[in-house]
Amino acid sequence: MYQQTYDVVIVGAGLSGLQAALTVHHERLSYLVLEARDRVGGKTLTLRSSEGVVKSDLGAAWINDSNQSRMWELAKDLGLHTYVQNTQGDVVVQDFDGKLVKFPYGDVPKYPSQDDTESCISIRDLVEDISTTQMPSIFAAGPHREQLDSISFETFLRQAKVTEKAFATAQVWTHAMLGVDPAEVSALYFLEYCAAGGGLMTMRSDCKDGGQYLRIQEGTAAFAEGMAQRLKPGSIKLDSPVGKIEQQDGTVSISTRGRSPQVYRARKVILSIPTPVYRTIKFSPSLPAAKSGVANHTRYGFYTKYIVRFSKTFWTDRGLCGLGQSFIGPVSVFRDTSLGDDACMTCFIGGRFGRKWAVQDAERKKASVLKQIGDMFADGRDISPLFMEAYESPWMDEEFSGWGCPCPAMPPGVLADGWKALCAPFGNIHFVGTELSTVWRGYMEGAIRSGESGAMQAMAELKAGDQQIAKL
Repeated sequence: MYQQTYDVVIVGAGLSGLQAALTVHHERLSYLVLEARDRVGGKTLTLRSSEGVVKSDLGAAWINDSNQSRMWELAKDLGLHTYVQNTQGDVVVQDFDGKLVKFPYGDVPKYPSQDDTESCISIRDLVEDISTTQMPSIFAAGPHREQLDSISFETFLRQAKVTEKAFATAQVWTHAMLGVDPAEVSALYFLEYCAAGGGLMTMRSDCKDGGQYLRIQEGTAAFAEGMAQRLKPGSIKLDSPVGKIEQQDGTVSISTRGRSPQVYRARKVILSIPTPVYRTIKFSPSLPAAKSGVANHTRYGFYTKYIVRFSKTFWTDRGLCGLGQSFIGPVSVFRDTSLGDDACMTCFIGGRFGRKWAVQDAERKKASVLKQIGDMFADGRDISPLFMEAYESPWMDEEFSGWGCPCPAMPPGVLADGWKALCAPFGNIHFVGTELSTVWRGYMEGAIRSGESGAMQAMAELKAGDQQIAKL
């Protein structure tokens, strides 16, 4: 029986996989997309009501219209509508003793100790300087990379002689950005992660050019849904987790598992799945030791978004913008994610705070978050009468995301020597994903850019191979 051999099979229908498919589609090559879930979008997941009304984004949620040019172009192309993240009002910091420090958005918190204030500014400026300098760039080969990769970000902070309050501030960054404690990630990885987003200040910013500037009224799932509609009908196979990839005689065999296992053949495979998911696939021949060694050392931290809807935005009545950070948890960072009259607050819970919080039952988890919100944004009052509902992101329990979100990180001793091996093709298999991008790594922008570059590389090799055959 005849079995079609596709030019390209893409494994994974997240943003990087869909962009790879679109790039191949535009070149009029044959392709197929295999997706393990029953939906497209990967770690973009929009929660909608039964009537289709957007309630919240449980995964990636923000873009901007300047340095995230690919996402902005895509939003315009798909006719999506954006709205600006609220920054009007004061930011709140919850100190070690529970006391609050308030300051206008864009300013810096003024702590009782001048040493603490200066130390926070100093470490912020040091991380910003290293992550934005071009002479040499942190991405450029050199001894600076090996040195930074030999220590954890915690050691980096201790060597900088920060105060405990400045250390706690930096821990808020790692909790909110990667779900890890400073001891769990190499200094190089965290600083390079910042550099990929244009620097710490840009990544943390909710203003113009920042990582949290614009949200999508239709929900970020609309990106993947719109992209999928532009592919050839029938080219996406849902509920098709891949169990084996075998390379032989210049082609690749891709076997799915589950209730209706299938085998597909391709000249090239683009693997668009998180590195922790690699280990769920049997590769024949096995992945190179250097690649699998690095992939097996990538780790998600503990990271979840706990999203709470209220009957009103009580924080704006108190002159607060809804942005807050805490040194005691369980929530490390809060953001106002309301849309119109729908009052909503997104709580980022990560690292050791998150692991401690997660062992409670659902009611205690909710109660602890509501108490913290009341303490920080409602003058300590009971806000439970204003509570409507809460929902938690599913990533920690999902196999096909690698049991985590938003981006796998690396401990000391992996990145400096392992980056090239992690990104390199293996035979006719090419690897893409936001974690493999050097621009906006961990963000939707990084996913789109990686998917396109991986597809271009695969197609260039196909073209070169065809030209070689034509000469024979």
